[in-house]
Amino acid sequence: MDPLVLKLYNHGCALEERGDYAAARDSLERALAADGSLESHVQSVFARLNWREGRPAEAVAAADRSLAADAANLLANAIRALACASLGRAEEAVEGFRRAVDIAPDARFHSSLLVGMNFAASTTPESLYAEARRWNQLYAAPLAGHIRPHTNSPDADRRLRIGYVSPDLVNHAIMKFLPPVLEHHDRAGFEVFVYAVGARQDQITDRVRPAADHFIEFRGTAAELAAGVRADRIDILVDLAGHTMDPEMLLAFAWKPAPVQVSWMGTEATTGLSTMDYFLGDTHMPCPSTEHLFSETVYRLPRPRYCYRPLAEVPLAPAPCRERGSVTFGCFNSPRKITREVVGLWAEILRAVPGSQLLLKYTGMERVAVQERFRDWFARAGIPPERLRFAGPSPVVEYMAAYGDVDIALDPFPHNGDTTTLDTLYMGVPVVTLSGRLGVQRDGATILSAMGLADMVTETPERYREAAVFLAGIVPQIPDLRGNVRRALKGSPLMDEAGTVRAVEEAFRDMWRTWCRSGGSQAVR
Repeated sequence: MDPLVLKLYNHGCALEERGDYAAARDSLERALAADGSLESHVQSVFARLNWREGRPAEAVAAADRSLAADAANLLANAIRALACASLGRAEEAVEGFRRAVDIAPDARFHSSLLVGMNFAASTTPESLYAEARRWNQLYAAPLAGHIRPHTNSPDADRRLRIGYVSPDLVNHAIMKFLPPVLEHHDRAGFEVFVYAVGARQDQITDRVRPAADHFIEFRGTAAELAAGVRADRIDILVDLAGHTMDPEMLLAFAWKPAPVQVSWMGTEATTGLSTMDYFLGDTHMPCPSTEHLFSETVYRLPRPRYCYRPLAEVPLAPAPCRERGSVTFGCFNSPRKITREVVGLWAEILRAVPGSQLLLKYTGMERVAVQERFRDWFARAGIPPERLRFAGPSPVVEYMAAYGDVDIALDPFPHNGDTTTLDTLYMGVPVVTLSGRLGVQRDGATILSAMGLADMVTETPERYREAAVFLAGIVPQIPDLRGNVRRALKGSPLMDEAGTVRAVEEAFRDMWRTWCRSGGSQAVR
């Protein structure tokens, strides 16, 4: 390659990394014009550039041009997968991440594959488990030589040191679950350490910090995190993010720095790690009979596996159908969860309820390209665009108040809502959910069953449609329905913060006693 052309190409890549996208495009286009053999490389950088600019459709197009020239281009496969995921093309995203991993095994791409599989209708607990174990074999198992015996005192009843590891101690969904746990821990029995991994911080971080006995801001390697955990003499180390966490941080668990390691709350699937001892679930999650598809021992709490605290107190609004005369369905979940299969079923419901509308609200729903995608999908299923409404993100109070525009919420699948479902119910809006075998398709069952609303938990698309249509008929007839729904949530174990924490502490104590009985050792599975 001509040195001047190579210089143009490298300069374009450097400009892109600095965020000077216009200049980067100019330099890369000049390089490509001078040497057509750069087609795959340049187009893959264009794909990444478009992705960074928030233009996923254009990113896919550029990646396709790159892959037409070289199907083994790693960057093009990875960016195409990311873009397809954001466009709700879950199956294509999975395929792209799998190709990227096959080309060059990489823990980050592989974790993205595992996360993406939870959105794809073709994924089964069996396939997810197999892929998670492959992740373990490729990146975690080689670290087994670093595992050392633990010197923690095997006293079954002493005060325990609990360490929570999370990258999400910011304005994130998990903050509706974690603060009550930190605040209600029995300090006589437990000393609480929080490891905030990564660089993200905001005002929520400042509110969480005082709730821990020790709040450690960590940026470093897996080896350094593992060393810090050992130095702190943590007895039970808790993963709160699974494969949504930077793999470098998740791999700290592969060093087995604590005698007992638990995956909880921020993930609904197995980590695949041989060194993760337990997965903390409940009666409904994971799906009964899939326990063998977890590398961890599934420990089921006798109540929901988390407790919920709304981020804002917002008064209930009357059901909008009582004024409008027609029903509005709604979903405030990520567009990534709304696949073609979901749209097809929702279109059947809209057709069955004359005059009904559907409100979709989430970050990205305000974008014309996203709206056009959904309008096209619904149009192909017989629903005209005037029956769809869209709204983007809003501050928390306005977000909660926006449920006043919804009569009935439709839970997506296979990836159910979790905190979104709880927000919906707190605002008095009934929810219909479709339960399945994947862990991510069990949150609706956990939540609604705990509230005494198991009739709204369905197991087939036909029953889901029937339940939604049934609700459309009765919601206008029950004036205090929203008050009833909120009272059911408030009176359920889902908002019993102290009760939930006591159950979790009993589980931790039971896990610890098991370790003590083992003579201070547990086999790596």
